[in-house]
Amino acid sequence: MSSITNLPDLVDNGAVRGTNLATVLTSALENASEPRLWVATAYFNLDGFDTLGEPLERVQELRLLIGTEQDQEFVLTYRLAQELERHFALIRPESQQKLERWAAFVRQDKVQVRRYKPQKHGEILHGKAYLVFGVPMLGQLGIIGSSNFTGAGLTTNLELNALLKQQSATGQLYQWYEQLWEQAEDYKAELLAMLEQFTRPLKPYEVYIKVVYEAYRDRLVSELGGQDDKPSPIILADFQRDGYHAAREILEQYGGVLIADSVGLGKTYLALRLLDDYAYQQRKTALVICPASLRDTVWRPLLEYHAIPHRIESMEQISRGDLDLGDLAQYSVIVVDESHNFRNPGTNRWQNLFKLLRNASPEQVRLILLTATPVNNSVYDLYHQIRLITRDQRDFFQIAGIDNLEGYFRKADEERESLYELLEAISVRRSRAFIRRHYPDAVIDGKRIQFPERHIHPVQYDLQKVYGGDLYRRVAQTIEELRLAPYQIDSYRNEVVQSRSHLFGEDWEQIQQALRRAGMSEEQIRKFRFELGGQAALANLMRVLYLKRLESSVEALRNSLRHQLQFQWRFLHALQQGRLLTSKDYRRMVMLEGDDEEDPNGDMQAFWESLQPVDASKYNLHMVKCDVQADIDALESLLAELDKLQPQNDAKLNTLIQLLSGKLWGEKVLIFSYYKDTARMLYRELKRRLPSVEIALVDSDVKMEDRRRIVQRFSPRSNRYTLQPGEREIQILIATDALSEGQNLQDARIVVNYDLHWNPVRMVQRIGRIDRIGSPHNTIEVYNFIPEDALESLLGLMQRLLDKLGQINRTVGLDESVLGEAPNPMDFNTLKRIAAGEDAVLEELEQEGELSIGEFLMEDLMNYLKELGEEHLGRIPLGRGTAKYASSIEQRGFFAAFRHTRTERHYWLFQRADGSLETAQLHAIRAIRSTPDDPPAPLPDPKCTEELLHTLRTELLKRLNQQVHRAEELPTVQRQILRWLRTLPSSALRNELLQYFGDALPATDLKELGTLWREVQKLAPQQAMHQQAMQRLNAFAESHPHPPVNPAPLEETAEEDLECIAWMWVLPREDAPVQDRSASTASGVGGT
Repeated sequence: MSSITNLPDLVDNGAVRGTNLATVLTSALENASEPRLWVATAYFNLDGFDTLGEPLERVQELRLLIGTEQDQEFVLTYRLAQELERHFALIRPESQQKLERWAAFVRQDKVQVRRYKPQKHGEILHGKAYLVFGVPMLGQLGIIGSSNFTGAGLTTNLELNALLKQQSATGQLYQWYEQLWEQAEDYKAELLAMLEQFTRPLKPYEVYIKVVYEAYRDRLVSELGGQDDKPSPIILADFQRDGYHAAREILEQYGGVLIADSVGLGKTYLALRLLDDYAYQQRKTALVICPASLRDTVWRPLLEYHAIPHRIESMEQISRGDLDLGDLAQYSVIVVDESHNFRNPGTNRWQNLFKLLRNASPEQVRLILLTATPVNNSVYDLYHQIRLITRDQRDFFQIAGIDNLEGYFRKADEERESLYELLEAISVRRSRAFIRRHYPDAVIDGKRIQFPERHIHPVQYDLQKVYGGDLYRRVAQTIEELRLAPYQIDSYRNEVVQSRSHLFGEDWEQIQQALRRAGMSEEQIRKFRFELGGQAALANLMRVLYLKRLESSVEALRNSLRHQLQFQWRFLHALQQGRLLTSKDYRRMVMLEGDDEEDPNGDMQAFWESLQPVDASKYNLHMVKCDVQADIDALESLLAELDKLQPQNDAKLNTLIQLLSGKLWGEKVLIFSYYKDTARMLYRELKRRLPSVEIALVDSDVKMEDRRRIVQRFSPRSNRYTLQPGEREIQILIATDALSEGQNLQDARIVVNYDLHWNPVRMVQRIGRIDRIGSPHNTIEVYNFIPEDALESLLGLMQRLLDKLGQINRTVGLDESVLGEAPNPMDFNTLKRIAAGEDAVLEELEQEGELSIGEFLMEDLMNYLKELGEEHLGRIPLGRGTAKYASSIEQRGFFAAFRHTRTERHYWLFQRADGSLETAQLHAIRAIRSTPDDPPAPLPDPKCTEELLHTLRTELLKRLNQQVHRAEELPTVQRQILRWLRTLPSSALRNELLQYFGDALPATDLKELGTLWREVQKLAPQQAMHQQAMQRLNAFAESHPHPPVNPAPLEETAEEDLECIAWMWVLPREDAPVQDRSASTASGVGGT
């Protein structure tokens, strides 16, 4: 509209009349002399300013009168902020520049902004009016109608506005406006304060914490604002209540939860509160599975006291081979206490629990796992526990970005921090150190909770004096040189016997040729090599066992070597009778052999009689007999010397007696040993030499009822036990690790570890027996026996044994059940730190066993909230960012955080300068982790930021939608079956089988399926046998139904579903020409 003379009488934004209000106002302002503009509007936004553009900026005066909504004056500012935040979060073009432009305009004195103040209750200003002054020929132009001063109100909305051109009409509008203006209050300062949230420079620390806060804010509801609790008689401390709320949310989403708080923080009570919800309030049936030692001491009293309907089964009962699963199928909530005991899928207990769960979906049966140490040896300990929740469905956590759980753990096995996403999804885990720091005033039932300080003390003794210097060296040398032929009999086969010392080295190709000449197929050779590796590993593990017993006590070593001698004699006798321990028997034998505290036991006579007759033509039996006889001679000679050693001359035992009768006299002391032989020797000798002290023993042979009474007498106050007439309080309790986790022994404050910590995580588990909620002590003292004179030689020998194991494992890839709980060489440095008495090692070990991965994020957030509060974070809008300095040029890059508005999942991406993209959340967030003192760096050109944000969002969008359409990779055996089925003529049975085998089966079924398929393949080439082959596959399908676990199907993600939380450049200080570099960086997105 070029001329003011062409002004229409009505304006409807082009729906009928063909023009919009923005055009009319722009024309009036452009043609006016010294233009002024008065606006009355119910609502406005910055798009209204932007729509009028430069003509608005040139006005001599702008009055903006804004209405209110239902007396809620805060609504206007909130709506404006929300709209602006949405622009930033969706990365709208040039949002920052526009905002800064109009914020500067509003700051000018010529701009006045007021908000109408209602004169009576319920009154609102809803009228919209515009007055333009200085219009040629008219003087004033008035407009009244429906258009708000917004971008849409001025341009696209279907509105209706009348233009007032007569002086009488514009005069009345003038008077109406003046009257309301006088009744209005200033709003400019509040508006500018709100705009400043979007324009003020941000520190790196603020942006970093904003990203973390948005990811964790839902978990902070209970602690920061109070989350309504349903009435419950189960009283929780505040940190327990927060854990309960998080666990309940996870349980509702996934049907399972892993509660992995530190030892002694009351995981039992979190589970109890969940059982109160489900079993008591909702009347669901509840099953508790726990170690037998906790059944009557912990769980039954608590459940009965709170009147929660339940059934309790011990882990020993669940382990029975004849367990009636049908009897347990009725329960819809299952709690597994000390769930790390379900870390081995080869055990009866794991398989029985999995069978119980597999035919029920997580919605039908909810699973609550409790453990302070989800990882004992490797991340696969955790994997096998999580499989119980997922029913072995690999894509169960697809919504959390994990397509294949098994593949995810393979990566995590190399880099443990990769577990962060899974742990965030399925677990509640807080370390003791975290709780101490952030809940220092925690109370339960009105009583303040005390967290004792922990201190470790090395107790040094002379191991060579225990045995005598020459005998110690002889024992160590003999252990390393034992031939142990019965454990690795296949290495004496004629094809390999000449290369026994190089079976896993450069001679293997030569051995393979010999095996081929003997008629072995490639598959048989592969299996044979694996068997060789397992046997060699077993022999090395026996040496490791003896080495550990050497350090524990003369008694433990002597008994083990005596048993080995008896075993070798029996082996030799059987060999002379034509019977041989083959590779098929060695696992059964080692189960009879026993480990750790267990004595060798079992019907050995029946075992030997079950061995198959030897085929003398396959083995070099002469060499076998020579090696067995050499071991027998060495063992008999050693035992003759060991039998001469007496307890009264035992330097290690005497050191313990001195400690107990001196520094620890009068203290309540808990003494641990790994081995039953050692524990019994200590009990016998301490009873004899400290007759006035009440001493007790708990090992695997002590009945559960007797264990319960011993625990109550040792710690009567924490177990609320009153001593009976004739009973004395126990002062010293000697125990193996059969004294289960979860026991309340906090009357004591002293732990003595009599053996070296080959698995240091166990030290933390043991301390957890006495460092629990309710401890009355200020300190916990831990005394560790250390063979100072022989520590280096012991570690050196152990290292050599483990190196051999490592070589075998690298060559053939040993099964986890073969390797067992061999010491980790990485623990040797920890052993030395324990020997040095470093208290800090306790917290580190606790975090290692508990997987407190990413806990630093919550730690940083809690520190911020304590200092500045949540309100400050709430004033930082979404979509804003900053830049920080990197410590090196290699760390340069660009970070962006996005949130999926429908799934609420957060994505943290870090674009490195070399074009590679880091999507692992912990790695990405570490790149921008900042402190309050970190200064901001100069920002690059805003266009570079906008370009990178768009590029990263596009890349993320592509990956998310690829995930939706990605077909699950089937196991090899299923792919082979499908290929064969597709070659057959179509039939109802064939089509059903195609559908069945087209979905991935649980890993638990694959071994059996593989065996079946090898048999079926023999029938498959014969056309007449096709029907029989399909019938056998169908029988398998009917007996192995797919678990009824259906992860929520993923939906396509649209661009508007991804909102930007924040962004940050990471730039070296010397990075001056940032614009060129950041532009080149943008082009490299998606390089990994």
